[in-house]
Amino acid sequence: MLNRNDITRIRRKLVHIFHELNPASRRKATQWENSGGVNFLRIIGVKKSDVVIDFGCGPGKFCIPAARLVGAAGIVYAVDKNPSVLKKVRRKADMLGLQNLHAAGCLAELMPLPDDQKCNVALLYDMLHFLDAPERKELYAALHAILEENGILSVHLKHVKGDDPARYFLTMSAEDVAREIEMSGFCLLQRLPVQVWHAHDTTDGIVWNFTRQ
Repeated sequence: MLNRNDITRIRRKLVHIFHELNPASRRKATQWENSGGVNFLRIIGVKKSDVVIDFGCGPGKFCIPAARLVGAAGIVYAVDKNPSVLKKVRRKADMLGLQNLHAAGCLAELMPLPDDQKCNVALLYDMLHFLDAPERKELYAALHAILEENGILSVHLKHVKGDDPARYFLTMSAEDVAREIEMSGFCLLQRLPVQVWHAHDTTDGIVWNFTRQ
């Protein structure tokens, strides 16, 4: 017999398949990847020629527009532990001619960055709730080590207390997570109210930008 978690996973999978096949949803996703996401990333601080890490990149709704924005002189590293997800991201990047997008299964595969590069912007979007506290602490430390002095750690917090809480954020608010990040050597730079991609469409959200202390 299916339990509640199994039913939830099946429902999410069916919703995902629907949006993958629905022409209107596909048009929205393409528009985001081509222009909306580029404008969004420009607002949060990504610039031409930057080195960007999209950790937990999922289907590529941020790494694809990031590769467009940074251009041939920049580099985007898409990181995700799911091999099938990375395969789709690589295939899409190849199809779009985005030779500046590189995929990896974990941060360790990138370390150290080639030619003593430093990362300008690291994206942690809608993924921190999948990691327990020690895993999050390890991730913050790794990103702190490879971010340039004035680099940006950009975080979109979802599934925290008061926002469909899930996994390891059942009792943690966005402010709790922000304090956790600050205790790992970062300083809150700004809270940006934005239209950001989540799930299958854009939505009103808050992006938390941190910089190294």
